[in-house]
Amino acid sequence: MTAIERLYFEDVAVGDQFVGATVAVEREELLWFARNFDNQPMHTDPAAARAMGLEDIIAPGCYTFALNSKSIHVIWNRLHFLPSGRDIALCLLKPLYAGGTLTTYVEIGGKRESSKPVRGWLDAKVTCRDGDDRAIATVDASWLLKRR
Repeated sequence: MTAIERLYFEDVAVGDQFVGATVAVEREELLWFARNFDNQPMHTDPAAARAMGLEDIIAPGCYTFALNSKSIHVIWNRLHFLPSGRDIALCLLKPLYAGGTLTTYVEIGGKRESSKPVRGWLDAKVTCRDGDDRAIATVDASWLLKRR
């Protein structure tokens, strides 16, 4: 197996697209997360969720974001990524159901120089899709990458 060449800031262009891993929305893990961090009935009680017009329990937004991070990790491993949790905007579009999957798709929407010459900023538009290819969340974020 050959190693994947990691990309620097200069190697990434506006319009480049990346696909993350497909991750499972495990029912027991979702329930554990919801009970510990967002204990609302639509996340923990199937009957209550159905009474709200949902098919079943749905993932809390913070759990959806965590699954996005798990999916996107394979993209970050392709880049000379630097810690950069700045300018993150999450928009939840549709419910994410237990038993489904989530895959992240990233498009680079912009590039800009950093105040430090050893790094540069990428503007990333992330779309999280479920197993039926429905967009369930978007994340706009700024990522720092090492320069050559």
